Amino acid sequence: MALPPPSADDIPVIAVRTTGIFCRTSCPAAPRPENVERLPSAGVALFAGYRPCLRCKPLAAPGVRLTEATLRRAALLRPILSAARRMRRRRSGARAIVTTLISTPLGPMLAGATDDGVCLAEFTDRPMLPTQLRTLRRRVDRQIVAGRHRHLDRLQTELDEYFAGSQRDFDLPLVAPGSPFQEGTWAELRRIPPGTTVSYEELAERVGRPMGQRAVGTANGANRIAVVIPCHRVVRKSGETGGYGGGAWRKEWLLAHEAAAVNTTP
Repeated sequence: MALPPPSADDIPVIAVRTTGIFCRTSCPAAPRPENVERLPSAGVALFAGYRPCLRCKPLAAPGVRLTEATLRRAALLRPILSAARRMRRRRSGARAIVTTLISTPLGPMLAGATDDGVCLAEFTDRPMLPTQLRTLRRRVDRQIVAGRHRHLDRLQTELDEYFAGSQRDFDLPLVAPGSPFQEGTWAELRRIPPGTTVSYEELAERVGRPMGQRAVGTANGANRIAVVIPCHRVVRKSGETGGYGGGAWRKEWLLAHEAAAVNTTP
């Protein structure tokens, strides 16, 4: 399967885990190789919670074209993303939402869980992520902390298997509070088999809202557990993929990946 398309800043960078800084590959600071990870772009580094190096100024490199809105959003999210990337201590989800960063072929995801189940799985560069976090805090009424949790370990394993093509369905406890209509829509999304799609019109019929294509589209956009609750499997009646909170290119990739996995599964 083809790799995701290049981003607006497809210049590789190096990120230093110990300092939380990312640099141009030519940076003279020369960090220790064992502390470095190579990332495909400055955008990916920003949305993994890294800060740009003040010495080599990677955001000023030729070819990097990130908007001011993107840079502001990355700065807003940096504390939670940086903590989620670094913190490895196990935490209780009895009174908190425990978060960690999960690596995927489509970019990092911020994942969250309480002791009752997974409540968050969002690509970190999604423009709606700050809003989703505010909504999650309000719906679950708990603070967000960084750390490890058994539900997040299980989510990482199942996502790894999904992206490897060896797992088609997820078997995770979920915590997805919303309005009655949202919860009904999200439950219906989980009934769409991998490798298949439904139209917004059909989904509206299934949830008892004929002619409610726009309403189910809005509910899809409010989904906080991407991939696991597969809102990417809803397309336009014409067959066009339509919109997706994580970016249309991710939706196309996920649909192609699932179709290929279904066709190669015995």
